[in-house]
Amino acid sequence: MNILLGNIVSLIGCTVMVLIGLIKNKDRYIVMQTLQFGLNALSHFLLGGYGGTVASLVSVVRNVIISKWKCTTGIKIALIALQAVFTISTITANPITWIPIIAAGMFTWYIDTKDVMWFKWVIIITLVMWAVYDIYHHNYVSVWFSAFTCVTNGISMVKIHKERKAEKEKLPA
Repeated sequence: MNILLGNIVSLIGCTVMVLIGLIKNKDRYIVMQTLQFGLNALSHFLLGGYGGTVASLVSVVRNVIISKWKCTTGIKIALIALQAVFTISTITANPITWIPIIAAGMFTWYIDTKDVMWFKWVIIITLVMWAVYDIYHHNYVSVWFSAFTCVTNGISMVKIHKERKAEKEKLPA
């Protein structure tokens, strides 16, 4: 395991993740997120996190599929099953290795939710799960980026809540 190299690759992937937030075109977004997941997979591999490697690579497949087809329940189940099969084939008996599959499965299941608040909760929950996994595998850069992303999602949720409350107050009683 090369902790320094893994964290350098992680920094590049996390930087791409931040820059993705500036992209408005869905096709470019998918391309950049695919690059980010590829870098995440490499980082996890370098740090010995094979469950994270598999989850990141299957997330690439998920993004390609949902960019081309509607994300149906069947597709979600197939993607989660694919993640589980590949994860089972690459992991040890250590329960920490299941965190990426659970987080990626949860994200996949809720990826098409229309409720932005619920989706932000899913992001926060899955990022906390990834942070635990990343701490275990010494992926410190990713832990910090996950923490910052949780904070920004929390701030966004407060703003959304205030906007919704203001809208309700405008409605006639």
